[in-house]
Amino acid sequence: MFGLSLNAISVLAISQLAFISLFFAAYHRRHVIGQLLTLYSFCLICHVMSNLPDTHLNFPLQYFFYRMATLAPAALWLLSRFLFVDNAPVPAVAWILMAVYMALRAYGSFASSATPAANLEYFIYYVIPQLIMLGFSVHAVYMAFQGLSNDLVESRRRLRVTCTVAMGIFVAAVLINGFIRAGIYYASLYSIELTPIPNEWLFLYLFLITLAFNLMVMRLHGEALQVIVLPQEQGTQISAVPHLTPVPSTERRIDNPALVERIFEVLKKERLYSRPGLTIGELAERLSLQEYRLRRVINKQLGYRNFNQFLNAFRIEEACNRLALPFEQREPIANIAFDVGYSALSSFNKAFKDMHNLTPTQYRDAVQGAVAVEAGPARD
Repeated sequence: MFGLSLNAISVLAISQLAFISLFFAAYHRRHVIGQLLTLYSFCLICHVMSNLPDTHLNFPLQYFFYRMATLAPAALWLLSRFLFVDNAPVPAVAWILMAVYMALRAYGSFASSATPAANLEYFIYYVIPQLIMLGFSVHAVYMAFQGLSNDLVESRRRLRVTCTVAMGIFVAAVLINGFIRAGIYYASLYSIELTPIPNEWLFLYLFLITLAFNLMVMRLHGEALQVIVLPQEQGTQISAVPHLTPVPSTERRIDNPALVERIFEVLKKERLYSRPGLTIGELAERLSLQEYRLRRVINKQLGYRNFNQFLNAFRIEEACNRLALPFEQREPIANIAFDVGYSALSSFNKAFKDMHNLTPTQYRDAVQGAVAVEAGPARD
């Protein structure tokens, strides 16, 4: 391809991946995003190495390369999860699925001689893990797109589509290639010819997207830190859930206090935050402000990383006030949740607990109990 051999294209791809791995291992090894980028890049290097035709690797080293290569979809999913979903823990089922597919592939390639002709064994040790890996890759791309409209971190918005989606497409293409190779046996039974995607194309695509990623990281410079360093890794500088009440932070320099005050005034007076599905574009239109300027103010001056987190501060503040009122004591919590802008009670409960480490019911009981103690026993 373009006069380049597979080995030459592979060297180009490995050079870019090695740069990513070494750069983040050297400068961001203490940060989760840096660790995952290092791991993911190394997994892709192992994938390229294990698919070179002229390499004569001994069995232990080849086995190690294959195992690290199969870890790539899980590493990509974890990277997308920590990078694009703020303050979201990794569910236990994800760890279980990762362990299952890694164990099946590891045992299948080491102890099993399963081929497509051995239907059940091949399905267990190859097809099931391949489907799980494809699911992780597709969901990683989905997470990158899911929060794009609410993302307030400009440098992270650029990474969502240009890098994560591109990487997800590569991993998905590799996995689909595996299905094509597996299907060649069954297709031959019906005289159907299947042709896998040539490795030259895949590795050239890998080289181009990793080169683009490296150039983007160099262009971002200091802005990249806001993406790489998670809020909970910044110590006391920025809390994981900043500004639990919607007031301008005294810890940050407000470049345009009049604009910030206007944003709060419109949101609180008109209770725009109580409108389910309110978008940042709609708020910007109401303020007669460019959307990119509004994103920048909420992110840079107030410390919020996504728009829903910003709205939650207003919604939870009103909910707290209502839960503390004696005459609202019998009001169902679901009604309060819907009144302040949530379309699902589960979303309200999660947002409330993230901010106060208490459920709404526990918060109401604690506040009402404190009021009762303060009032003291009735006297004659």
